Amino acid sequence: MHLVRLQNIRYVRGSRVILDNIQWQMKSGDHWVILGANGSGKTTLLSLILGYQWPTEGLVEVLGHPYGTVDLREIRKRIGFVSHQLGEWLTAHHPGTRVYDVVAAGRQAIIGREHQGSNVSADSVWAALERFDIHHRAQAPYQHLSQGEKTRVLLARAWMADSQLIILDEPCSGLDLKGREQLLSLIEGLLAPASTPGILYVTHHTEEILPGFSHVLMLKDGQVLAEGPKATVLTEPLLSRVLDVPVALQWVDNRPWIHVKPSPR
Repeated sequence: MHLVRLQNIRYVRGSRVILDNIQWQMKSGDHWVILGANGSGKTTLLSLILGYQWPTEGLVEVLGHPYGTVDLREIRKRIGFVSHQLGEWLTAHHPGTRVYDVVAAGRQAIIGREHQGSNVSADSVWAALERFDIHHRAQAPYQHLSQGEKTRVLLARAWMADSQLIILDEPCSGLDLKGREQLLSLIEGLLAPASTPGILYVTHHTEEILPGFSHVLMLKDGQVLAEGPKATVLTEPLLSRVLDVPVALQWVDNRPWIHVKPSPR
């Protein structure tokens, strides 16, 4: 089954073309990274996949369902979503909500204590909290957590949804080096089991592309620059083009690390 299929996608805002001629598909069993510089169209592409915006032209199909023929609220219940913006929204609109309630509500893709009275198992909530090493903060208000703790809570919430697809939108944003590596270690654990949901990871930092990711989609100026198995896409010429700066690439522990090439004198 295709987890995501985009055909002839074009998205125009006012007179500006944000996305153009996007052709891409993500199959079950694959784990993808969307890589692109700021302004490349990554955020808009995610909004289309989640059904929060509609393409000017083209077809969006998620979890085997073409958008326009299905209740998007039901589709979103089967998609786990982690982003800094979601965390900010939780803090602004549901201040004081306990970590436990944030995670438990993920089963039905709702927010806060609305899960109470549903068939959410306490054992499953605690299992998710423990898996992402945030069980010790279960009774704390979400807004009082550090950035790294908040991201782990959102990962646990996404896992609670029993998702077929989990979208991670720049989850390491705002983290220091130690916090980033701790979070990436948890994400690497998601990529290992054969039964894991498909993971779609969005970033502009190549060193976050973990060994468990299988494919990369490069976006540049709203168009697909390259896509395919990561070994064929993550090359110095393509990375230099997508990031708009000449870079040197080195693989360390099966992760791609880059640095800017010095300008010739």
